Amino acid sequence: MGNASSWLCFRSVGLSTTFAIILTGSLAGAASVEEVALMNRADRQKILVEGAKKEGKVSLYTTLIVDQVVRPLKEAFEKEYPFLQVEFFRGNSERLVQKMMAEYQAKRYEVDIIDGTVSPTMVRRANLLQRFYSPFLAEYPAELKDSQGFWGSTNLYFFATGYNTRMIKPSEAPKTYEDLLNPRWKGQMMWSTSRGSGAPIFTGTILNTMGAEAGKAYLQKLRAQNIAKTTASNRQVLDLTIAGEYPLALQIFNHHAYISKSAGAPVDWSPHEPVTATIQTIALAKNSPHPHAAMLFIDFATSERGQRVFQQSNYLPSHPKVPAKQADLKPGGGRFKRAYYINPDAQYDKGNEWVDYFNNVFVK
Repeated sequence: MGNASSWLCFRSVGLSTTFAIILTGSLAGAASVEEVALMNRADRQKILVEGAKKEGKVSLYTTLIVDQVVRPLKEAFEKEYPFLQVEFFRGNSERLVQKMMAEYQAKRYEVDIIDGTVSPTMVRRANLLQRFYSPFLAEYPAELKDSQGFWGSTNLYFFATGYNTRMIKPSEAPKTYEDLLNPRWKGQMMWSTSRGSGAPIFTGTILNTMGAEAGKAYLQKLRAQNIAKTTASNRQVLDLTIAGEYPLALQIFNHHAYISKSAGAPVDWSPHEPVTATIQTIALAKNSPHPHAAMLFIDFATSERGQRVFQQSNYLPSHPKVPAKQADLKPGGGRFKRAYYINPDAQYDKGNEWVDYFNNVFVK
């Protein structure tokens, strides 16, 4: 996943103020970046290709797993556009944001595209993103693209409860949020306290979907279940459940359980509707040095053709017409119908509040 575990450390640095001076004296090419990014005309593809041939490459800062999806996406894109080379730098959200901001402060404009669940939002607050138009995003629902045009979406992360199939029968696995309150599961569950993908996200989901009063009442009841806590990732929590340390793993990614199950591990997953989802976003840098190539890449990554690369890599494509490799991992595929998509801005803005409430209820 786009690692969002440390986005909160940036909340107090005054991003807009810090970088206002940078963009005042931005590159002479910044206007042309805007023009290319927002171009919407019949010969758009021709113009992008002609410009990209002169640029020769595109630079991607990514939180995605390199061998699983970045390399396959790079290879597919370079096959489509053999005159372009994709260069990439992989890191967690904190690392990508630090790198991009340091480069802009030094007036070195190296990155074209940045992705992640919150990293594009973080640099957007510093005014380091460029609005863009891509015709491929027209098929995406409103919640999977920015209303102002600052980001599109490449893939989704759906949260579920994982369980050890040697310890729990599928018919007995908790099916709803209320089922988690069953006395049978007291002391039998574990979750990660990761800010970006663990229990605080669960807390925010409950407060938002149930409403503040009912949500707080539910969380107080859940507290009595004595859920084991760890700072490890939700992937590691799932691995501990597979190993038999706890029967249930809360707030894990359903595709992780599917991948492990496919490899023979004694694990499966159960959805609780509405199923929470975070959004992997893709965005264009304000001073993109290769804007034509960058827009071709964004178009490709969000097109049905590019989305099938995510599909075959066992990621969950954002495109509504491209199912998951295992169809029931996405809404409407058989296991669940409703999803609650956490907007990246809300995840960033409300993150501290969710963490504080989680700590007050489950830690103190």
